[in-house]
Amino acid sequence: MTTLYPVQDVFTRGEISPRLHARASLDFYRAALARCENFVTLPHGGIRKRGGTYFAGEVKISAKRTRLIPFIFSADQAYALEFGDLYIRVYAYGARVGSVEVVSPYLEADLFDLAYVQSADQMWITHRDYPPKVLTRTAHTAWTLSDYAIDDGPYDDINNTATTLTPAAYGSFVPRMTSLTAPSGTVSSQNATADAWELFDKSSKTGSVISSGTGAWVQYRLASSARKVCNAYWVQANGAAAESQDMPTQWEVQGSNDGSTWVTIDSRQGQTGWAASERRYYEFFNKTAFEYLRWDAEGGGGPDSTNMSLAEWAPNEDGDLMMPFNLTASSTVGINGGTGFQTSDVGRAVRLFASDGRWRWAKIVSRTSTTIVTVRLYGHALPDLNPVSRWRLGTLVPGKYMEGGSLYEERLAFSRKFSVYASATGDFDNFALGEKDDDALEFIQAGGGQANDIVWIAESDGALLIGTSGGVRALSGSGIDEALTPTSFKNRRSRTFGCARIRPVDAGQSFLYVTRSRKSIAELTQTAQSRFTSDDVGQISEHIPKLGVVELAFQTDPDPLLWFPLENGELGGYTHQPSQEVRGMHRHRLGGGFGGSKWAVVESATATPGQNGNDDLWLVVKRTIGGVTRRTIEIKTVPFEYGAIADAFEVDCGLTYTGAAVTTVGGAAHLAGQSVDVLADGKVYRGLTVSGSGSVTLPAGSTASAKWQLGLPYAAGADTLELDVGGRDGSIIGRRKKVAKVMLSLLETDTTGLDVQSFMRGRWEPVRMPSIVAPDGRATLFTGNVEVPIDDSWEGQGRVRIRHVNPTPCTIRAFTPVFDAES
Repeated sequence: MTTLYPVQDVFTRGEISPRLHARASLDFYRAALARCENFVTLPHGGIRKRGGTYFAGEVKISAKRTRLIPFIFSADQAYALEFGDLYIRVYAYGARVGSVEVVSPYLEADLFDLAYVQSADQMWITHRDYPPKVLTRTAHTAWTLSDYAIDDGPYDDINNTATTLTPAAYGSFVPRMTSLTAPSGTVSSQNATADAWELFDKSSKTGSVISSGTGAWVQYRLASSARKVCNAYWVQANGAAAESQDMPTQWEVQGSNDGSTWVTIDSRQGQTGWAASERRYYEFFNKTAFEYLRWDAEGGGGPDSTNMSLAEWAPNEDGDLMMPFNLTASSTVGINGGTGFQTSDVGRAVRLFASDGRWRWAKIVSRTSTTIVTVRLYGHALPDLNPVSRWRLGTLVPGKYMEGGSLYEERLAFSRKFSVYASATGDFDNFALGEKDDDALEFIQAGGGQANDIVWIAESDGALLIGTSGGVRALSGSGIDEALTPTSFKNRRSRTFGCARIRPVDAGQSFLYVTRSRKSIAELTQTAQSRFTSDDVGQISEHIPKLGVVELAFQTDPDPLLWFPLENGELGGYTHQPSQEVRGMHRHRLGGGFGGSKWAVVESATATPGQNGNDDLWLVVKRTIGGVTRRTIEIKTVPFEYGAIADAFEVDCGLTYTGAAVTTVGGAAHLAGQSVDVLADGKVYRGLTVSGSGSVTLPAGSTASAKWQLGLPYAAGADTLELDVGGRDGSIIGRRKKVAKVMLSLLETDTTGLDVQSFMRGRWEPVRMPSIVAPDGRATLFTGNVEVPIDDSWEGQGRVRIRHVNPTPCTIRAFTPVFDAES
């Protein structure tokens, strides 16, 4: 027999699949464990008992599933939003924000299908079955959820049927005039021109000479002291080539409510080179309603400086304040699959291609019948009331609302089915398509010949990533470092896995996403401009994500960690630092239980920046307490390092008390009737019961304590693999071995809670170091090497189990099983 001392000082590959437990020849084998439960693999090589979870509050409706969504304004202002059945609550830095509660339309069954994208104090929330919403924070305790009012678009395909849509009004500030005073209001001009009303007769074939010189004004006054808001207009030159030269070259548009005090709301200069019958369109910002609207122009009259004239001046009326008018379809064909207009179309957009060759858009405000709706027109007034044959209905209807969202190059982008819709640059409410570089754009995902649904979109360096059920594609500008525009784009396929409808996370140098089966996690890495590849990061630990991934949350500080709730209630963890070859998975079972399970069920997880420089991991945890289901919001505490043992927090759903020295602490009503562990001024008390009122009392004769950490207990455990150090005649894997002892290298560890066990013998061997406990019974932390004798048999194969059960810290830097093996 030969005594062997194989050392394992690296655990960076975490818990590996049982399928690999005999693959000692693999490079990563000596950095892996057979089980890593409630331990976190560290980038430095060791494993550390995870921190506990701090109780932040119970969800509003414990009987129903709840989801957490991050709202991060900055590293100093971050929130966790509790999305429940028909409500939203707000948490920040360990506690609920006042009594903030926002009514929402989202049902319990739909919460985990919500997608969201945030910019500053606004978050856009989407779901295929709900109209898009905007959650806005105006102050720490002031939050509102409102409809996302999109200005124009996005739209379905252009109508290709014989159905026409006929408007009943122009959407104009001025009606179709037949004289200076008919049908309503009054047209007047500086020179009292008798035919000035022809500028408002909606006919490009007529016009008016409003001045015998180079300048004059013409105005319209609403009847009965009415007021309207104008924010756009168009102007048309006369049809005769010679008369088009008489167009003015500069002007002001002015408003008034008394006819004497005027406010300039728009001004233009350098308007030269008019062609016959040319129309020019102008928009400006104005929210003030006026009774009078005046066009004060100069620079007209042509080369001879006489007879300034034009054909039409068509100011619009702001659609938000417009009296709705009918839009009548010639048939139901082409509208909602041939069923015509429906009540669900209220709020839907309509695009109309008018006779002047320009698109307008309107919003449906009511439905009269399958062929008649009332609308408000936005943008420029119509040139006539002719039937419109080219039209598009808005794409946002029940069952077809947006499904995913992202920001990209100052655009707000959404996805739905096979399409991506991106707003105008810097204008998140404008989805009007165009050809200018900053216009909104629409992209149809072809999918390389496959009709794969888009399940998420995400911003990356140089590309908008499009995750589909068939793989990831990259949408970007057509050239290197070229912006994405309506006329410059490319769509590249990458060799990747199909994606699940779970939001991916940005892990710094790569993206992590869940594959279509929801049973593996892939890393998306950029290899070149707009080119990406994917690897299954959990392949060597495939048994963990195969339990079913629910969602992803990524912590950057203090260590790069991916967290993912699993369908069996466990919390999966993945230490991700690929630059240092650190890729280790671990599993976590939170204290407590649910139903027949021996651990609590983690249902949701999200990460936000914390106040101390570390990221907060927020969890929704489900337990059975007092015979009923209780869901709580908890924050995973930062790992213990380089501190006093009294500050260690190694319990779940726990609380901290700091104050006068006491023997009883209250405030734990959420754990009434439960058995809890307490660390009181560094002394360990296990198995204390929480009273019905939520108080915990130390055993009789105990010393009053000023610092308490109390909560549900959990144990951290690690099972080692069969190490192969090589025998005289080859590998010793599979040969009989008997472990005599284990040598552990520890860092800041309470050894009184540390036990070691042989795989073949059921007795746990404690670490016996009498001097490590202070005279007053308080635990102390040990750093250094310890030896633990093991009662083993010759069938043990050199494997051991390690556990730590106290509510105190434990970090294992290395272990060495000392065993005899068959030669």
